[in-house]
Amino acid sequence: MKRELSFTLVAALVAVAGCNGGGMTPAAPGTANSALAARSQAFAPAAAVNPQIAELRPFKGPASYADFEWGKAVRERMQFDRPVSIGAMEVMVGVRMRDPRGLLAYAQSASDPRSGNYRHFLTPQQIADRFGASESDYKTVAHYFSHIGMRVGMWPQREVLTVTGTLSQLQRAFGTGFGYFHYGKALVIAPLQTPHFSQALPVTSVLHLTTYNPAHTYFVRGIYSHFAGYPPQMIASGFDYSGAFAEGYNGNGVTLGINGTWAISPADVPALGKKWNAQVAAVADDVASPQPASPANGHTGTGTVDPYPAGLTAPPPVTAPCQIPPFPTPPDYNTCNPEDGEAQLDTESVASLAPGSSVLFYIAYNPSICVDPATGYIVQNKKNGSCPKGAEHYPLMGIQLADDSLQQAIADNKSDTQSLSWGEPENEALASGYISSNPSKPGVGQIEFASFAAEGIAVFVSSGDNGAWECFDPQTGLPLGTACVSYPASDPNVVAVGGVNAPIGENGIVNGQITAWADNTTGGGNGHFENNVGSGGGKSTVFAPNSAQAAALGNAHREVPDIALDADPATGPSVALNSAFAGFQEMGAIGGTSASAPEANAEWGDVLSACAAVASCSTASGAKPYRLGNPVSFIYSLYKSSSYKKTFYDVVYGDNQAVPAPTPTPQPGHTPAPLPTPIGYSAGPGYDMVTGVGVPFGGHLVDAVVKGAQPAP
Repeated sequence: MKRELSFTLVAALVAVAGCNGGGMTPAAPGTANSALAARSQAFAPAAAVNPQIAELRPFKGPASYADFEWGKAVRERMQFDRPVSIGAMEVMVGVRMRDPRGLLAYAQSASDPRSGNYRHFLTPQQIADRFGASESDYKTVAHYFSHIGMRVGMWPQREVLTVTGTLSQLQRAFGTGFGYFHYGKALVIAPLQTPHFSQALPVTSVLHLTTYNPAHTYFVRGIYSHFAGYPPQMIASGFDYSGAFAEGYNGNGVTLGINGTWAISPADVPALGKKWNAQVAAVADDVASPQPASPANGHTGTGTVDPYPAGLTAPPPVTAPCQIPPFPTPPDYNTCNPEDGEAQLDTESVASLAPGSSVLFYIAYNPSICVDPATGYIVQNKKNGSCPKGAEHYPLMGIQLADDSLQQAIADNKSDTQSLSWGEPENEALASGYISSNPSKPGVGQIEFASFAAEGIAVFVSSGDNGAWECFDPQTGLPLGTACVSYPASDPNVVAVGGVNAPIGENGIVNGQITAWADNTTGGGNGHFENNVGSGGGKSTVFAPNSAQAAALGNAHREVPDIALDADPATGPSVALNSAFAGFQEMGAIGGTSASAPEANAEWGDVLSACAAVASCSTASGAKPYRLGNPVSFIYSLYKSSSYKKTFYDVVYGDNQAVPAPTPTPQPGHTPAPLPTPIGYSAGPGYDMVTGVGVPFGGHLVDAVVKGAQPAP
């Protein structure tokens, strides 16, 4: 489910160097935006031209007087014969860190039993003091934007700033206007000239300066109306969570985190428990709220100093199912804020499979953008959160602001785990600068996941639903024709979770072969992309493996996934939707690797609750001695041990191969290009790039990890 284009300036990270003024080269009419390409050549580490930016083609001029080609009906409804003004934006500004490469190295060593740093986990303040920006640099950059009038939020780890302001303020801050551009079939907003500052600043990157956003969730609704999905007890029995429960370990005493994609209702998790007579954990929102550092919050950048920090606040409650108006009509989430299905899958999976835990759902919401519905103008936002008379909010939420909620989870250091059921093509993440192939200058994404690992927080990420073809050509929407993986699943500081088809009987016993989730198991796809291809997997083109995977596999590139759990919607978990609204409640099966990632999160929560109860395991530094860091150390240590066969189900059937969708009908006189040979991988004995080392059995995993207390070096 891909996000629709919105006014959010998201997912394209643009490197910006501090400079004193400097010339700005406008784009030549009708050509690619040469200024943006030049910007990438000048500032993007270890890259020539950012292919995303270089492929932008001008539309009709600056954002203050261009209109949209969104169809006659839309233009008439929005009166687009009038000018359209893009007014308020949120950007995330990377401040020069003292030792970002050191943070990445520490993150690896904290989960490596051969290192003196093993299980010596850091606090957010320690990350800041050892690796983050200096207080002086951090405050200098914050003052630059706040002096212009923009709202600035600060985080205690001192890696990035969250900045919200109007278009005029952004133009002043970056010394450039903004215009509309074509990028493939999308219309995007991007800088017209090379962004620069009016003074030298220790800034390394700016996230969200264009509207192109490739990130999407990885869930698939079931297609069989007679199948309501597996109840929690069947999944718990089939994958041996029940074995951990029988020993008294069901997530009790630990806090499990979810990086939220949309708002949740407090009614759904209890409704699932009531429907299936299952115990479920309590779920609470943790709203992203960066703060200006002040004596009131101990100069940490978190707290309740400003009730409306950086434009971020709590989202409104979900509503009964309704239709959000298409862009550019401003949505009113106070009256129409429907469930997205993903957030419900995530929270209900974790809460039912680690029912003794506390679950934190991290969500970001920025309602500070205001729109005049009569003209389509986005107008000046007010510091108190209210819009000018006659204007309406155009808010941003969830997956649109994922980095805010990730930064919040790092900042408060409350959750012992995180699961992410979303990703983007690794080639897009690299091209945009969100990640970097230069280890000396890592991107914001790498910094965030290294920070989790340095704090000892285990992160589980969906490997994707398009098999070995996770990357697409944004110009055509077709696959690239080469195998590619999803990010952040390919990050070496996370556990990438693939998917399987799991035939479980009503007695809770697996009554057939567990196979890789693929098109032929789902039965609803046709082997083409975005149509149930199956478990994402393959080799990263950016990252080397972490030490644990390298020692086990001898591989030169990070391979995905690490493990697999139930993801096929034909054998998917039961999920309650719209439980608060009479006449709308439904109970159905949902799958995709969006299901397997929270399942892994819950399973590790059961492991951590066991570790907390065993003195020989609960030995980590800090306030949470039961944290075990990145679980891959244990996964690959067990893979090479005599305990492998009783701890994991080795999936040997299935694949993640597919062919691309048929190409458009060629023009007369042109021969259509032949379809490429299916590319992908097959499951087989031992590790494979479809299901990883296999499916972990919960109770056996608890015994293997806790009894050993540390992986073999």
